Amino acid sequence: MHRADLLTSFNAAHDWIERSRSPRTGGCRGYYTPLRGWSRTHPEVTGCMLPTLTRDGKERSARSFGEFLLDIQHADGGWQSGTWPARKDAPSNLMSTAQIARGLCALYAQTHEAQWLEAAARAGRRLTATIDDEYHAYHTLVAWSLLEIWSQTGENDLRDSAIKILDLIRARRTIFGAFATWGFAGANAAFTHTIGYTLRGFLESARLLDAWPRYGKPVVVALRRLADDALAAGGRLPGAYDADWHSDVRYACLPGSAQIATCLLAAYPSTLNRRFVLAAHAIIGEICHRQDRRGAVSGSHPVWGRYLRGRYPSWGAKYLCDAIARLWALDQDVVFENPETIRATSSQVAFTMM
Repeated sequence: MHRADLLTSFNAAHDWIERSRSPRTGGCRGYYTPLRGWSRTHPEVTGCMLPTLTRDGKERSARSFGEFLLDIQHADGGWQSGTWPARKDAPSNLMSTAQIARGLCALYAQTHEAQWLEAAARAGRRLTATIDDEYHAYHTLVAWSLLEIWSQTGENDLRDSAIKILDLIRARRTIFGAFATWGFAGANAAFTHTIGYTLRGFLESARLLDAWPRYGKPVVVALRRLADDALAAGGRLPGAYDADWHSDVRYACLPGSAQIATCLLAAYPSTLNRRFVLAAHAIIGEICHRQDRRGAVSGSHPVWGRYLRGRYPSWGAKYLCDAIARLWALDQDVVFENPETIRATSSQVAFTMM
């Protein structure tokens, strides 16, 4: 895609994120369905939007989202899962708390207002207090969140807890480069959404700890496989894989595809693997082609696929913005490869995989 086309998709996705803001709560609504309209406000989704909004200068929405999250933070420092309001006895949730805390760190980095970091630090202490050995592979995102809080507070207990999680999950890497338990509820079969979580958590933790050999290099085999599959199919990734790389090609999980593109681009500076950039560019182009005219990104393509069937999750637009922004951050000579070269590379990959 040309830069102008990417900019159009990027702006449309941000328009959709703005539509997701609830006029009643000020938070982000989880998803949209054509028949029932918008869902209720979703705290975890609200939190994960914050790094995207602050990076892209959407201060009004970011502040609205942050204020909503401070209002509903539990006394123990955590946040509930699912939509809001939940039942009165709903406990704090690990992933929701981690995603929101990382978002508040981004808001603090942008504004330097203490209340955002104070709330994130309380959440980090809650996460460390509940650490155990029951993490799923995609909980590398919890480690990433702990490290973001540590990088701004200097609380070394948070770093130590993050390292414990990362080492536990790194030990689950298979001989094929996948990770056992990278699916929801610890399953080995996973949407690309939670595969993206798993890989991104390692990559960002490697960056924050300056530990590429220990936490970045272990995901390179998985990224090579995903890049090859994307190039062979013109940017369309299967919707799911298991830990042996058996895939479900009947649909694509579009938010997950965008997350994989971001991971490929995040790994490029350390690997200098140009195919990662070519694959990410192809994936992003495919998602933009499937993007709704209003800017929405469906959970699956076709929309009746297994991931969020018939729904348009707000985070689909968010992850598309993240992938495009990461692509723009690279040297433009690397990014905007001649389309004929991309097609030739894709054909060569497809031939070698037959």
